[in-house]
Order: sequence, then structure tokens, then C-alpha cells
Amino acid sequence: MTSKQWYYAQLRWAVMVEGKEGLREWKEAVHIFRSEDVQTAFQQALHIGGLGEDVHTEGRREVETRLAEVVRLDCLGSNQTEFEVRLSSSNVSQRLPFDHVFKPEEHMPESPF
Repeated sequence: MTSKQWYYAQLRWAVMVEGKEGLREWKEAVHIFRSEDVQTAFQQALHIGGLGEDVHTEGRREVETRLAEVVRLDCLGSNQTEFEVRLSSSNVSQRLPFDHVFKPEEHMPESPF
């Protein structure tokens, strides 16, 4: 009997709008889960991605969220207890001087739950 390993899967969905608009946007998410091996983990990632698919209407147009790809699938090992998930960087919308002092301890993030 093999022990399960932790896997990191980065998934990408395409939001598609019926008609000329086509692709509206990409959505991405990271899922961390345990699996027996890389092939089983890939199937689990596809299953998780399928759960994120959706179809609805906006006015007279159909909008579909479709799983487009498993962007990454990494084995993290079996002894992990903490994980770092790196997200992409983005351009700044405001300018701050070099001597700006950040105070992250003064803002507790709100939980979505």
C-alpha cells in the first residue's frame, strides 16, 4: 500500500459568451489535495475543474465557464503541513514613494465565510 502524496493543481477556466464575443475572460484557481500517484492526481484535477464549470444566461446569450486546462500539477510530497501558493504579479495602479512604510499588522483580512 502506497502512501498518498500532496499535489498542487493550478486550473484555468475559459468564460465563453455565445455569439461574436466568444472568450470573455480566464479564471484560475489553485487546489491542493492528496492522491496516490500523478495519473490519479491528474484525474482528480480534471474532476475538480469539471465541478467549476457552469452554464447560465445573460439576457439572450448563453455564458459557459469551461475547464480549459490543468496549467500545473506538482507533487509536493507526503510530509507537507504548510503550503505556499504563489500568485501572479500585477502592475501597480497607484504610486508610492520608496520610503513608504507598510503596516500589514494593522489590517486583518476578512474571511469570505
